[in-house]
Amino acid sequence: MIKTIGFTYDLRSDLPLKDGDPVDLNAEFDVKETVDLVKSVIELAGHKVVLIGNVNNLLKMLPDLKVDIVFNLCEGFGSRNREAQVPVILETFGIAYVGSDGLTMSLTLDKIMTKKILIAEGIPTPRYIGIKTMDDLINLDHMKFPMIVKLCQEGTSKGISDESVIHNRKELENRSEFLFDRYDNSPLIIEQFIAGFELTVPIIGNSPPEAFPAVQVSIKDRLDLGEMIYTFERVSSTDLKYICPAKIGKRLEKKLADLALRTYKSVDCLDFGRVDFRVDKNGNPYVLEINPLPSLSNDDVFDLSPKVVGCDYNMVVNKIIDAALKRYGLN
Repeated sequence: MIKTIGFTYDLRSDLPLKDGDPVDLNAEFDVKETVDLVKSVIELAGHKVVLIGNVNNLLKMLPDLKVDIVFNLCEGFGSRNREAQVPVILETFGIAYVGSDGLTMSLTLDKIMTKKILIAEGIPTPRYIGIKTMDDLINLDHMKFPMIVKLCQEGTSKGISDESVIHNRKELENRSEFLFDRYDNSPLIIEQFIAGFELTVPIIGNSPPEAFPAVQVSIKDRLDLGEMIYTFERVSSTDLKYICPAKIGKRLEKKLADLALRTYKSVDCLDFGRVDFRVDKNGNPYVLEINPLPSLSNDDVFDLSPKVVGCDYNMVVNKIIDAALKRYGLN
């Protein structure tokens, strides 16, 4: 059935970098090419698309937004609740939308809150400590080096570089101090670092959700990454490659799919999402995070993985929309 679909998104041009800004400040936002691509594949399915853009544009168009449903890719800006802004506003006006609700968006953007859910559900995830000031670096008895220091409420590898993996107390203090200074005292999470392999599992749907084949991360043509990590600088470099089908056994593939689905369900993710893993040298997988707003760029995992099972990019985007339409009884 043909629908009128609103499209919310953030463009990197909405948040131009100023002198002194971190180079990855707007890393989570989309480029125009991705927005144009998503729009075109929705229209190829026969739907009409109303371009809305960011949350400020949405507010200007309300309450007279004449759409059947909104395809939401907005990351927002300003707090750990930024990804919840569009879903909560749409709910207030009784407008259907594609993707997870505000609670799931806020919960999953905060890595520590996500950890608490994973631990409660018995899902393996690296040990951690959260810090809000340097004074919190007092009790690390349950941790051991190496560790990795991350921004607690960011995605797209913001704030992550090769210096994020640390091996002693001095490195830990230096990296923590650097991040506090560079990112306006944003809370940090310090994790037990898992040396080994990195994989990610895309998921689409609700009743039931479907896990697509795992995608393996290769850095500098290495699959066994050791202490190499996915960094912001590597996102657009030739160092980073996605491998699918992953070079892993069927048993691990199934284990990753099962854990990904358990993670997806544990935070009430809807319509689509992506679960990221590190796998240690003994083949033990650990969930790093779940992203309910994963990239839909046509050179990312939601393009690559479904192709392995005969699902092209056009089908992927519209499969996500169909999942939401079915959930609202609009199909």
